[in-house]
Amino acid sequence: MSLEQLLAKNRRKIRSLIDTHHATIYLSICRIRPKTRHITISKDTEIVIEGFPRSANTFAVAAFMFAQQRPVKVAWHLHAPAQVIAAVRRGIPYIVLIRNPRDAILSPLVRAPHISAEQTLKDYISFYGSIAPYRDKFVVGRFEEVTRNFGEVIRRVSAHFGTNFKSFEHTQQNVQKVFQIMDEMDKQDTGLNEVKEETVARPSAYREKMKSGAEAKLETPKARRLLLEAEEVYRMFIKDREAVD
Repeated sequence: MSLEQLLAKNRRKIRSLIDTHHATIYLSICRIRPKTRHITISKDTEIVIEGFPRSANTFAVAAFMFAQQRPVKVAWHLHAPAQVIAAVRRGIPYIVLIRNPRDAILSPLVRAPHISAEQTLKDYISFYGSIAPYRDKFVVGRFEEVTRNFGEVIRRVSAHFGTNFKSFEHTQQNVQKVFQIMDEMDKQDTGLNEVKEETVARPSAYREKMKSGAEAKLETPKARRLLLEAEEVYRMFIKDREAVD
């Protein structure tokens, strides 16, 4: 492991610790960082859309903004329980995105191969476990639902929070327009003039091919145990969603 990868791994652990146990400090830091200032919850935020990485976060935000007929301030993409808890406390409409753990874990492993499967699974369990006590305060959007019928998720937001956000019409034409928006978002994030297949949030044949190599990381005894725990967290979250939404 290179020095850069080691530093990145340790930053990830420190970030997770501060986010989970010191939410106010974490959000304060995000508000002053140029890269995260505009996506962190603030007094003019109208909706928060968050989930574990690679759970259709970018698609959901791009599709939501595409569907609205006016600018809407959206907080998103911190992948942080702190942002969920802050939205709950402020009574701001919130969508929590969730994907089955195996698929959710494989995508980050392709993007950041220096991160272990065990740590990524722990992050998944920690993220959803930390916000589970607030489950009746927000709307859940499953990955399959968001990518196939996101309009229904937005309608549940309106029913739950009494909002009048415009629903996304899930047509092939609209989805392609959203993919184009996502490509531009990836270029903006990387600072490049071309899309990186390793990072772009839309479907990628390149990443699907790379996942086969990442799957081997899930075959250690510790990873298998953590995957079972993550699958139980996922099942409980979906069960609760069906009871609440």
